[in-house]
Amino acid sequence: MKLIIKHDQNVTEPEITVSYGYLDDELKDILAFLSLADNQMAGSFNGETHFIRLSDILYFETVDRKCFFYTADKAFETKIKISEIEERLINTPFSRISKSILVNLRKVRSINTEKYSKLCATLSNGEKVIVSRQYLNSIKEKLGV
Repeated sequence: MKLIIKHDQNVTEPEITVSYGYLDDELKDILAFLSLADNQMAGSFNGETHFIRLSDILYFETVDRKCFFYTADKAFETKIKISEIEERLINTPFSRISKSILVNLRKVRSINTEKYSKLCATLSNGEKVIVSRQYLNSIKEKLGV
């Protein structure tokens, strides 16, 4: 891989152009990292890489050591670990609700208490996610409950 960095005093906004013949895993990782800098997340769906605005993402989830993120109607796989995503999304509406889920609190439509002190959050698309006891107080505080 070749990296070319040019300093041009006439440039008013930095621009990154990626040219490639084959999209390998290393390049996918780089694209995923760059997309976060622009409030987007890179994810794979049906063999294609898509760039989704963070505001359109309902939640991130780790399943079988793979990380996925979900919009209202699709699921995308990302190469970034959920712990790295959480670090990068500090001071955003995303918050950890369980060991494997990071949810966009702006997409929470309603909440109700489940058995064993768990909280069930219904998202804007009607999907339900469980807030584990470990994160219960923090989430209630962030939601103003």
